[in-house]
Amino acid sequence: MRRIAVLVLGAALATTAAAPVTTAWASPKPSPKPTVVPRKHTPPPVPVPVATMPRPTQNCPGLRAAPRITREPWAQRALDFSNVWPLTRGQGVTVAVVDSGVDFSRQLVGRVAAFDLTGAGLADCAGHGTAVAAIIAASDIQAQGMPFEGVAPAARILSVKVYSQDSNARILAMGIRDAVLRGAQVINVSITTASTPELRSAVEFALHKNVVIVAAGGNDGTVTRTGPFYPASYPGVLSVGAVDSTGALAAFSDQKSHVAVTAPGVNVTSAFPGGYQQDSLSGTSFATPFVSGVAALVRSRYPGLSARQVVARIEATADGGAGPGTGNGLVNPVQAVTAILGGSSRSPSPLATAPVAVSRTSPPDRTARSALEVADGSLGLAALVALAAVVWRKGRRRRWRAGLARDSSNDSLAGHSGP
Repeated sequence: MRRIAVLVLGAALATTAAAPVTTAWASPKPSPKPTVVPRKHTPPPVPVPVATMPRPTQNCPGLRAAPRITREPWAQRALDFSNVWPLTRGQGVTVAVVDSGVDFSRQLVGRVAAFDLTGAGLADCAGHGTAVAAIIAASDIQAQGMPFEGVAPAARILSVKVYSQDSNARILAMGIRDAVLRGAQVINVSITTASTPELRSAVEFALHKNVVIVAAGGNDGTVTRTGPFYPASYPGVLSVGAVDSTGALAAFSDQKSHVAVTAPGVNVTSAFPGGYQQDSLSGTSFATPFVSGVAALVRSRYPGLSARQVVARIEATADGGAGPGTGNGLVNPVQAVTAILGGSSRSPSPLATAPVAVSRTSPPDRTARSALEVADGSLGLAALVALAAVVWRKGRRRRWRAGLARDSSNDSLAGHSGP
């Protein structure tokens, strides 16, 4: 019996050893956690060429434009920017136009990319952004009988559409950020609004990324009232006021916003959806792209300069202010590109913030440009004499000064009010 009992006990122990072991204190197996997919920032849509884009007169009612320009615009004669084209035409520089879009223009074909943040499509039914882009970069086709041309005709345009019927600071801020992410070296903002944390942050982001922001100083009017306007009044922004063909500050050009320099902004000529507007565009909106074009010329000529140095160079070489709202005075494209400031013209040192005295005489003509090239190393006495002779011959071409107008008026864009 003892032997049988031992066998039964042994079999029971063997069965127990073979069974899976469980304990009362063991915690249950945790259930798997749900998979969390991190939210990713959706990048802006890839810009698409608009060289073959339909003309908006087909789907934008109310736009009127002339088929051609019949005379040289006064702003071109005043600024004389074509004199620097043997040195730079803005090649290699992308200027973002954060605006109402950019439509077809034969003078911009092949150099425009675009994306839309409004959901309204790429067409520029306001005409505003198209006019701004052409002032910056319309190609030189004088040989074909077209007297109008842009400041930097080899620059590329990145159209960032941020408004159609209206605009707001949030979308404007998005447009500035997206322009930076798409590689713009200069951003033109011919739109004004109130200051917001989003807009300030976008501007600071662009400046941190070494991008030049050129912004309209703003227009006084019954709707807009008076400034300060933004982003023009943020530190680091190259803000622009408007002058007329006599050199007087435009009546509408705001004097409460910070203004760095002025540029032609009354009766301006430019391309427009379906053709051109001749001597009919007014506002700091249209003064601003002249300065953006100069920034493109400087960035192309001096690729090693930081955005801050580019702004300082343009301010330092302006023609000198003449009262509130004029800043450092009329932008001077030839001086901005050729002046020797604290070093050679090819590698200038950081500039002082104070303006320098700049001669009001005409910039050198095309026969004197070789002397400007020699200035990269050292200027010989003979070159200086030749340059002085040329300047003396053309001494009174720029006959006007910046001043102040007395009355007030609103901007005009073929019947459209804008900044």
